[in-house]
Amino acid sequence: MTSWLLRLAAPLSAVLGASVLFAGAAEADRVSDDRSGVEKDVIVLCELVRSHYAYYEARETVWEAACRKGLEWARRQTAQTPAGHLDLLEGMLDQLYDNHVSLSVNSADSPRLVPSGSDYHVEMSNGAVVVTAVRAGSGAARAGLAVGDRVTALNGVPVLSAAMRRMMVKRNTISEARLEWALNAQAAGYRDQPRRVTVQRDGNAFELDLGPTATREADTRLTVRRLDGDVGYIRFEDSLGQQDAVTAFNEALEALRGVDGWILDLRNTPGGGNTGVAEPVLARFIRGVKPYQRTGPRWHEDPVRRVASRGPWRARGRVAVLVGRWTGSMGEGMAVGFDGMRRGRVFGSEMAGLAGGIESFDLPASGYSVRFPTYNLMHLDGTDRHLWRPPEPVLADNGNGEDLALETALDWVAKR
Repeated sequence: MTSWLLRLAAPLSAVLGASVLFAGAAEADRVSDDRSGVEKDVIVLCELVRSHYAYYEARETVWEAACRKGLEWARRQTAQTPAGHLDLLEGMLDQLYDNHVSLSVNSADSPRLVPSGSDYHVEMSNGAVVVTAVRAGSGAARAGLAVGDRVTALNGVPVLSAAMRRMMVKRNTISEARLEWALNAQAAGYRDQPRRVTVQRDGNAFELDLGPTATREADTRLTVRRLDGDVGYIRFEDSLGQQDAVTAFNEALEALRGVDGWILDLRNTPGGGNTGVAEPVLARFIRGVKPYQRTGPRWHEDPVRRVASRGPWRARGRVAVLVGRWTGSMGEGMAVGFDGMRRGRVFGSEMAGLAGGIESFDLPASGYSVRFPTYNLMHLDGTDRHLWRPPEPVLADNGNGEDLALETALDWVAKR
């Protein structure tokens, strides 16, 4: 079905520091018993975001308008079904325009996740919507979508009109960040809909069918090989949330032992991960104990994350880290960690920009959990992690084109 509100899809897999809190039940105690379950969930959700969401201040005006409208719609008959209940909650969360916000459930026709379920990224440039990244090996890449293409329509709907459909609350002025979020959320597509994109290239307009799915799941935790110049290459295949990836990584180090330099490819980590995988990887490249990431003021433990060396030997030589639009959450944390520890040079483009550390809260009526960032995460220099940019900018995600990021990184490592 296509509802009046297009929804953000299922929860992000494996997020940093995720835990379930039961604040929802406490908030429900203050909600009148004569309200419907949908109304109770809306009221509790609104208060949870006000009191716990790390980036509420920047979104306060839009969120308060969404809460007023959400409570109004919660009283409608269409919201009383399970599908309508879920639709309303997901639509409200869309108004935070934050890909690190989600619910614990989804429906069969939910939108795909960004970045996990997306395969190209667009930005506004001189009034046009331009493709700036295409995920290698994806449906978009196989269909021939290319960086530099101008997108004019999604499934036949003008692209800006499609983006506006994602906005339940509209203002006279829409921020650049909110518009970019809506464009890319709509570009990712929906589980029960085709993915057709109309583009202009070299003065010609044509439509591409991107296929039913954005990506193919990898059948291995890592891709490992020895490159020319005796450089060890290790690529994480969206496995930073899989504990056996640590074993696979240690085995890869042993297989490549003695190389003159290293390339760690984090461009396929959109699902994020956890410190239980990331820290053992960082630890093989350092000596002693090193800080690698900072946390914001809402974090109640040590504000500096540290990692201690481990393993029978330390990987020596230059380290190049590759990042791009599908480097997400813990992948972003690893990138800023290598840079902050001055143990690796980071090459690539802007990353997924999954802001902050996630916590989960239960909603009283539905039993769903809502997940959103409650504290900030930063580079050691104080830059917000989601705003940090690689010091070596190069096109990271070039679809079926030349892998410019890998070539640039390899040249740097080989110089030694």
